[in-house]
Amino acid sequence: MKVINLSKKQFSNLEKINIPEYVSNTEADLYDFKYKRQSKVLKALYTLNGQDFANKLYTLEMLDYYKDYLPEECIIPDSLVAVNNTITAFTMPKVDGINLKTILINNYQYTKEEQVYYLQLIGQLLEKLCNMRKYTRLNNFYINDLHAGNFVVNPINKTISSVDLDSSKIANNDGARYLFNKSLVNSVQGKYNIRETSIGYGYVEADENSDLYCYNLMILEYLSGSNIDNMDLSLYYNYIEYLRYIGINEDLLSSFLQLLSNKDNINPYHLLNTLTDEQLFRAKANVYNKVKRK
Repeated sequence: MKVINLSKKQFSNLEKINIPEYVSNTEADLYDFKYKRQSKVLKALYTLNGQDFANKLYTLEMLDYYKDYLPEECIIPDSLVAVNNTITAFTMPKVDGINLKTILINNYQYTKEEQVYYLQLIGQLLEKLCNMRKYTRLNNFYINDLHAGNFVVNPINKTISSVDLDSSKIANNDGARYLFNKSLVNSVQGKYNIRETSIGYGYVEADENSDLYCYNLMILEYLSGSNIDNMDLSLYYNYIEYLRYIGINEDLLSSFLQLLSNKDNINPYHLLNTLTDEQLFRAKANVYNKVKRK
């Protein structure tokens, strides 16, 4: 990758991008950046040494090396940035649009049809990545940190972009640690590849099952309007039964239940068209909790 050199003064003059507090951002600050008249996002990393930093640089190099295989929805970092001759950041093309999480939690400005459509596009992207792994040299790429906050929607073109690929699993890197065994995955033995750490917890190595787990949970969290991943196992099954009670498609429910079975996960994006406005309203956690109390 090419390296862009900045002075400390040039870097200090950059304008920081404000990220909504409900969008997780734990490893970098983002800045608007112009380079050769092109709009970029500059991502200034918090960790600048050790194994995690070396792994990040390797991931960036592999994304650049394999970029021609990745779908157009994947926004690929394009330059490293050195401040006073020390690598501290990287750039990627700036994508105009709205964070998907903003769209999914805003039921007043965006219709349910729009929200479901963009969730479907993520499923279609995962399908493209599955085919890429089957038919190209890039056979071990996974998004890994897959959640609504890491997608940008262009509401004019009706497209999505995946914008946090420096946390992806690619080639021989160590995928970033985002899905931990404290979540529902811990209730399934042998399906998710959990690596133990020295500080008492494990994390899931990214693969197709983990990406599809995150995608299914993204759909469930949209339905409920609440965090599902840390839900108690019995509460999870109770909520799925409630979804069955309000008429959610049985094949879609099977996809949710399969997450906690030893069968491989499935991609249910084609089933999202079965959701009705009434079901989307009744699936919300506040409605569910009222029904439970009756």
